[in-house]
Amino acid sequence: MKNYLIAFLSVVCFTSNAQQPQPLSAVFDSYFAVKDALVKTDGATASAKAADLLTAIKAVEMDKLPMDVHEVWMKALKELREDAEHISETKDASHQRDHFRTLSKNVYDLVKASKSGETVYYQFCPMANKGKGANWLSKESSIKNPYYGSMMLSCGKVQETIK
Repeated sequence: MKNYLIAFLSVVCFTSNAQQPQPLSAVFDSYFAVKDALVKTDGATASAKAADLLTAIKAVEMDKLPMDVHEVWMKALKELREDAEHISETKDASHQRDHFRTLSKNVYDLVKASKSGETVYYQFCPMANKGKGANWLSKESSIKNPYYGSMMLSCGKVQETIK
């Protein structure tokens, strides 16, 4: 009887955890929307999606974050807000891309800490950032470069697969 009870509780706990939304999912979804707009060099859409990102950042219920994710969140929060604000305040894709570099670094740290269960690809373009290189995150393994858009759409490589 005891084994059945343990099995039942395991299923109930697993099911209830699976149904709870990831506390940072809106932040991640908005980040990917900004990235997609920059791939298309669409500054107006990137601006609007960054405004959505800022809203998502402000809506995060920090008390619902696991402690290790909370620590990363607190370290990244100021820059996340700053980058989302800057990207939302302009339609200049070049300026947006400057802030997208640090935004991507902080979102990467959050994705790594949160272990969302979704596969995310950490990608790198050696030409971005005046030849110093820059990273971004993608839900697909194929390269679609947000730093150059159609000029060098496939410039880059997958550096890490996060599961």
